[in-house]
Amino acid sequence: MVQTTIDVLIIGAGPTGTTLALELASQNISFRLIDKALERSDKSRALAVQSRTLEVLDRHAPVQELIDLGNQGTGAVYYIHGKQVADLDLSHVRTGEDTAFPQMLMVSQSDTEHFLDRCLGEKYGRSVEFGVEATSIVQDVDGVTATLRKVHNNTGTEDMANASAEDEEIVRAKYVVGADGAHSVVRHAAKSITFDGSAYPQDFILCDAHLRASVLPRDRFSVCWGDGLMTVFPLQGGLVRVVASRPDHRAADNEDEPVLADFQRWFDRMAPGSGELHDPFWIARFRLHHRVASRYREGRLFLAGDAAHIHSPAGGQGMNTGIQDAVNLGWKLARVVRGERSDGFLDSYNDERRPVGQKLLQSSDRLFSLVASDSWLFRVFRNLLAPWLLPLLYHNEARRNSIFRFLSQLGVRYRSGSIVGTAADFVSVNGGSPSVRGGDRAPDGVVMVVGDGGKQKKMRLHQLLKPASHHLLLFSGVAADGQALAADMMHAQAQFRERDVDGALVHMLFAEASESKVGCSDVNGDLHRRFGMEKTAGYAYIRPDGYIAHIGPLSSLGEFMDWQ
Repeated sequence: MVQTTIDVLIIGAGPTGTTLALELASQNISFRLIDKALERSDKSRALAVQSRTLEVLDRHAPVQELIDLGNQGTGAVYYIHGKQVADLDLSHVRTGEDTAFPQMLMVSQSDTEHFLDRCLGEKYGRSVEFGVEATSIVQDVDGVTATLRKVHNNTGTEDMANASAEDEEIVRAKYVVGADGAHSVVRHAAKSITFDGSAYPQDFILCDAHLRASVLPRDRFSVCWGDGLMTVFPLQGGLVRVVASRPDHRAADNEDEPVLADFQRWFDRMAPGSGELHDPFWIARFRLHHRVASRYREGRLFLAGDAAHIHSPAGGQGMNTGIQDAVNLGWKLARVVRGERSDGFLDSYNDERRPVGQKLLQSSDRLFSLVASDSWLFRVFRNLLAPWLLPLLYHNEARRNSIFRFLSQLGVRYRSGSIVGTAADFVSVNGGSPSVRGGDRAPDGVVMVVGDGGKQKKMRLHQLLKPASHHLLLFSGVAADGQALAADMMHAQAQFRERDVDGALVHMLFAEASESKVGCSDVNGDLHRRFGMEKTAGYAYIRPDGYIAHIGPLSSLGEFMDWQ
């Protein structure tokens, strides 16, 4: 029986597992990425790719390739009892000004996975091992022993007694990550992790089909309420995803599976005149669950994505949250595997990501109850109030921005974590608490980079933040009495280099009026304002996942280095 040794074994090659592979590959960490499926599914499955996900994927390859395959969502159309009551076009609304990707992308999960595969293969020369499953996972104090077996059919349930020795191998890994979904073998191998929650009562049916003679907008999804719920998501190539919940209807194993005519009846009743469905690509019936793991780590075993949390699809958060799990975990595993941090550093993965999963579970539960409750009383109030409340909700700027920050996942932060900090004397321009602190996502904006020969190139800050490195941003400040000169910035860089433990890349950001021949010019001073550096010169130390590890005025750089 073959035996191999690697740093990390990733089980499950969906978007979460493949993103983790990208993160480890960028850090030059040895890994294997296995999946018991024989090939990629051609079904659309998860459709929403949020702003933060586009940002982190763009660190590996131009994400415009993926954007070109889908539709960017610009709002929603609402129907009640077959009558349109609201058409909310948000394409002109000012949200997400500190990101290059301010709109949700609606694209098939199949396309997302193929994009991730291309990134992994073309940039890092790695690939998924399909048709391989883990049949045994046993951890000890020094590592994990996993028995892997080749799968020769689509069920992955071959008789173990008939499996040949050539089909099995033993893998010894320092760590194993379960990105293998709701029935995770890694979670089941853990002795102390529970997966608490339950199933929603509603019965759902789903159809991906072509749509013709339709007046539905192609850049906005449609929500139809009445005696039940129907949602329509436009995809490219004339395809749409239709999801419906059947009121007072409970799933039964012996119930007939849905057919295209069922969806057309829903279409005609819930949104009359919205077109004719034809040539279905996928029809399914399903139940929804809401569960979260009691911990995301047990010793050398980790959980990510659906193996750690499952919830309603309301808000399009599930796949995106799994991808963010992977980005958070990848650089931390790399630091520990290389001996740059102790094993205890990996506890920060659970400490930072599990609260996100819990909050998401609570938020998606509330949102799901709002849009899909079967209660007749709730349906009456929802259908009466929605025409009045929806425009108020969307057109109030503060409320709209709050919704956008949540759905886009740009608002996820880790301020209470043990591995982030904020300088004690860092204050806002008004003397209060700064709006950006340690644990927040690093804002984005346009910079003018000074290159060889003094040539300038306009680009976004996030394009400078490579996934394999920490980054120290030095800000000159905007106010005349608080600006640092180029010499001050160079001195700060030299001071930092003397005690740098991460091999960080340093970027100097000067106010636009600066005549410095080094570093970057902050176009319009937007980044200084977004980082809270208008009043004084300062620094922000950025982690490989794009979050701020520490931030403060330049005078506190020594405090940061002591903290580091």
